[in-house]
Amino acid sequence: MKTLKLLVLATVLAASPACKKKKTEVVTPPVTEPGSASGAMATPDAPDMAGSGSGMAGSGSGSAADPNAGSAGSGSAAAARDPKADFISVLAEHAEKKPTDPVEVSFDKFAVKKATFDPKKVEGGTATIEVDLASLKSGSDKRDKHLTTADYIDTTKFTTMTIDIANVKKKADNTYTADAKVKLRGVDKKYPVTFEVVETGDDFIRVKGEHKFGRMDFKVGKEKTGPDESVAQDLTVKLQLTLKKT
Repeated sequence: MKTLKLLVLATVLAASPACKKKKTEVVTPPVTEPGSASGAMATPDAPDMAGSGSGMAGSGSGSAADPNAGSAGSGSAAAARDPKADFISVLAEHAEKKPTDPVEVSFDKFAVKKATFDPKKVEGGTATIEVDLASLKSGSDKRDKHLTTADYIDTTKFTTMTIDIANVKKKADNTYTADAKVKLRGVDKKYPVTFEVVETGDDFIRVKGEHKFGRMDFKVGKEKTGPDESVAQDLTVKLQLTLKKT
């Protein structure tokens, strides 16, 4: 009888449903669309290094005392220039020359305020050029800022440089001499200069030239070079300008 009860109990257990296992929930990760603003699985709090307002590749870190420091990513004067583009720039070297000299400081804003040059008769022409000193660019934001302070140009007090060209005389085929009167930082200086006419049109001439001058002519920087002043005394201005008869 006992054996019969055990057989009945075993039969009941075999016929009953198996214990339910706990269902495991499968979580599918979100799919990021290729064109979505979040890019390739970027987290919401991750900084956008490439798109931030202060671009990582564009900031400079030089100083006026060390003109070669810093990157050339922001306002680089060394960028490729259109051969027909007008420009005004100053080349500077260290008192103790470095392999990367010279440093080019370009001015982004300038204008020919008036001109009397005749393409058919350059001699006797005159021109007045005005330069916005605060528009200088050297390839280093930090250096640019230093150059505009009272240590050098002081653009809060002196905003423009003026160049007056007169007494133009022919020297050779396309080469001419002239007097250039420069007004900078409240100082007037006159220099004998030479320039070349590189292109002529019906109503314009394009001229190109360069000239050396001393920065102390205009009281820029310290007179003696040393630990506090590493910029050499002599600078070179280079320019190309399109002059139209006004």
